[in-house]
Amino acid sequence: MAFHVQTFLTRLGSAAVFSAIMLLGLLFNEWAFIALFFLINILCLREYASMVELILQTKFNKNEKINFMVLGIALFALVISLPLAACHNSVIDILAELRYYLLGIVIGITAIFFVFQKNKQSIYLLTGLGYISLALGLLVQVRYQSLLLPLLLILFIWMNDSMAYLTGSFIGRTKFFPSISPKKTIEGTLGGIAFTLVFAFVWASYTHWFPVSVWIAFALIASIVGTLGDLVESKLKRLAGIKDSGNIMPGHGGALDRFDSLLLASPFAFLAVLILEVCKKVSVF
Repeated sequence: MAFHVQTFLTRLGSAAVFSAIMLLGLLFNEWAFIALFFLINILCLREYASMVELILQTKFNKNEKINFMVLGIALFALVISLPLAACHNSVIDILAELRYYLLGIVIGITAIFFVFQKNKQSIYLLTGLGYISLALGLLVQVRYQSLLLPLLLILFIWMNDSMAYLTGSFIGRTKFFPSISPKKTIEGTLGGIAFTLVFAFVWASYTHWFPVSVWIAFALIASIVGTLGDLVESKLKRLAGIKDSGNIMPGHGGALDRFDSLLLASPFAFLAVLILEVCKKVSVF
């Protein structure tokens, strides 16, 4: 494959902008984190609606799409306003004023989907609410417990992807779900899990942020559930007959392409935080 300078520069530029926005949202404060994933929620919902249209070979009207988007936004806001985790957070106290209004919006628009929509296939859009809005809302709940936790989850997902790719490139022989993701191998998948667990144990041994159990739990969630998240989105794209979920990042695809692993891993990370009772306040700025 020939090297195209313009393509490389486009990919490099979009990656740089994406990284800068992500770092600002992840590291600044809780409101920046909420704003970042509020935007990601909207982008993912938009792409998901387009994919469902292609899968069902139908066309949703403007009202159906607006109802879906508003419902997803309201559900995200409702989840982040609930006192679900052990660590008290002042953001939840502020958002508590909106909690019952948001619940009313969620119930009302859900009723519209089941009763008043003309295109009954639009009900399938509701599958995206748990997949996207609920998952990202729970990721914010993880952030309430510690700034470090979502960073660990994202870092482990990146590490698993990188090590799975490298292991698969060198010793990968047996295809892993070739009908969904032809490039993934069993050897690469197992290598990604093994290396991620080893790195998690090493880092846990040299830091005092969290008990070893937290590191191992997040490494397992990122490597196993994160890989399943990648496969789920790949399956959706194959059903829709598309290569990328969108073009929000030139040269890198859409929001769902970037956050597919995180979407499935976030609810499991939240459950781990509840079970292990993790609460550690850290600030960067």
